[in-house]
Amino acid sequence: MYIYVDDIRSPVERPRDLVICRNYVEAITIIDQCMLDGIAFIIDLDHDLGEEKTGYDIAKYIVENQYKDCTFKVHSSNPVGRVNIRQLVTHYGYEYFD
Repeated sequence: MYIYVDDIRSPVERPRDLVICRNYVEAITIIDQCMLDGIAFIIDLDHDLGEEKTGYDIAKYIVENQYKDCTFKVHSSNPVGRVNIRQLVTHYGYEYFD
């Protein structure tokens, strides 16, 4: 599954198994379902989601719940947010790509 998280933009490429989430709650709901069903996913994060919770909070949720069957991608224009997410997930051994 490909989970794209962004409050405004839509992905340029549209994989067949694409799910678009516009905020933290939508993303966590899909992630929890993937965890329950044992579905591997790529999560493509924006850092700034136009609310208090960010893409970093979503990455932290995955790390805290130790869900290992996922890969991270970040498309954020926020350079500090991008680095923070990358550092978090690579520290815990997750695959990451820009």
